Amino acid sequence: MPRVFDGAALRDQRKLAGVPASQLARAVARGEIAIGAYEAGRVIQPVDVAAGLADALHLRLDQLLTDAANPFFSCDAPR
Repeated sequence: MPRVFDGAALRDQRKLAGVPASQLARAVARGEIAIGAYEAGRVIQPVDVAAGLADALHLRLDQLLTDAANPFFSCDAPR
């Protein structure tokens, strides 16, 4: 199953670590608004940014990923 970035996991892990969004934003050279957009799932960040977010929070990248169904293929789709 494909894995996708999980914005809620980013938010939860950031808060658990006690890291303000502004500090995380500086660590990955992004704006605080971008961090909010990543956490809300409104923006898909490049892989290098996702890896940087994980690194800044002392996590493995896979800790910020979740399983996702492929939106382009469904076994239940009519044939």
